[in-house]
Amino acid sequence: MTKKQIAQQLINRYKTGNTQSLFNSEIQNQFITKFYYAVKEFLQEFVFDKHKGQNIYGISFEIGTLFQSVYAEDFETYLYFNTEDEYNKQIKGCTEDEKLYYRFEPYAEWDVVSADTKAFMELQSFLMENTLCNYNRYELFKSLIGKEAYEWFDENFFEFEENFNKERALFRYLITYVLGILRKEGFWKLLGLEKLYVIPFSPEDEIPLEEIFGSYLIMDQNCHTNETAYIDYLNSLSEEPIDRKKVIDYFNYLQSNIN
Repeated sequence: MTKKQIAQQLINRYKTGNTQSLFNSEIQNQFITKFYYAVKEFLQEFVFDKHKGQNIYGISFEIGTLFQSVYAEDFETYLYFNTEDEYNKQIKGCTEDEKLYYRFEPYAEWDVVSADTKAFMELQSFLMENTLCNYNRYELFKSLIGKEAYEWFDENFFEFEENFNKERALFRYLITYVLGILRKEGFWKLLGLEKLYVIPFSPEDEIPLEEIFGSYLIMDQNCHTNETAYIDYLNSLSEEPIDRKKVIDYFNYLQSNIN
């Protein structure tokens, strides 16, 4: 979106006085469809062409801003991945806890590539247009929206922020849902990666461990039900074992907001 388009979006919101998310069943279904086909297209080329023959054991998708706010552009998609060969290089001389860290920490230790295909760029534009992201950046458009609109956004900043954080969690849930569907459909097996670990992206201190734990279970679909390595890693991040009741409660809350 251009600066003028964003400014008009802000002005329209100011005129309605509405601070709520526009998330509804139509936006939900459009996101699911767009993300589903973008992932399939990207990964088939990634595995069969760009990384053919590499023993990839784990991947993790991140859409910037939905997980953490550190990017020059909102909603850029990145794929983190690691191979058995790279992992074995990393763990020489490591303790068992360190081995878990290197095996399952995408953000700090895995390779990362930008998913800059046309489909993912369309997904990026879709999120820019259909989330509350821009309403927290109103100060960047002060000269375009006028004093009254600027003051209204300033007064309602924390309400927009709270609603956007709820919205981010809902979209993260949809990412989890789609990756779980791909497991059910046998997509990873089609790629020759039947036992692939598909794990949630976990930025530092921004997403509850209960969400990460529950997301993993949905993505994994019992593929690694007899292997506790990733669960052991998550539990190592907390002083106490993850409370499964809190996981269930958290996802019941998310699902109650999904149409």
